[in-house]
Amino acid sequence: MIILRVLGILLGIALGLFILLTGFTLWAPMRVELRRKLPDGTIKLRAGFGPVKKVFTVGKRKKTPKQKAKQPKKEQKPKKEKQPQAPRFDVKKLDYGQAFSLLLTLIDDMAGAMTWEKLHVTLILHTSDAAKTGELLGALSVAVGNLYPYLERAFVLQDTRIVLDADFDAEKTVWGVDIAVMTRLSRFVHTGWKRRKELWALWKSIQTTKEEREAWSREHTASEHDKT
Repeated sequence: MIILRVLGILLGIALGLFILLTGFTLWAPMRVELRRKLPDGTIKLRAGFGPVKKVFTVGKRKKTPKQKAKQPKKEQKPKKEKQPQAPRFDVKKLDYGQAFSLLLTLIDDMAGAMTWEKLHVTLILHTSDAAKTGELLGALSVAVGNLYPYLERAFVLQDTRIVLDADFDAEKTVWGVDIAVMTRLSRFVHTGWKRRKELWALWKSIQTTKEEREAWSREHTASEHDKT
């Protein structure tokens, strides 16, 4: 009996701590920072509650190779080539009108939930086709121009700078961000649950079907045979 009481007390304490920690995580003010330097910097995400912060880095850092003592070369066995797998998602299937409408709805639902202390975004576009680059730049400019008033109405924007441009002589598209926002996770949970059906439908719309993946595999195999 004493052992059961002790176990019950310990479980009660653990449950109480879990509830307190979950409540603190959901309702305490949270600061999120997202940074990526131009042109090829790594993505750094910092999230924290007060003095407690955690930094996540996406992308590999370049390391200087260490010089190793030369060793006799061993006969390398031929590596088997891995067959590429068909993509499970296709962004081209996305209904951009539906996605933009859902984004505006989410912004309205999240009104007052975020304070954007810093919102700096730089995007320098480049594609192989100059005309396509110009069309893409125009479309993005229109999208940002239509979206910004909703952001300004729903949130507090303290320091904003959005730069969209095109470089027809560049080798690739480059981008950088410097974002700092204060928010509470509870609003994201509430909004995500409220719009779960719309979000799930949008997610399902870009998934490829079994037939599409099989067709992609057949086309890829045929193209590989043509090359050989």
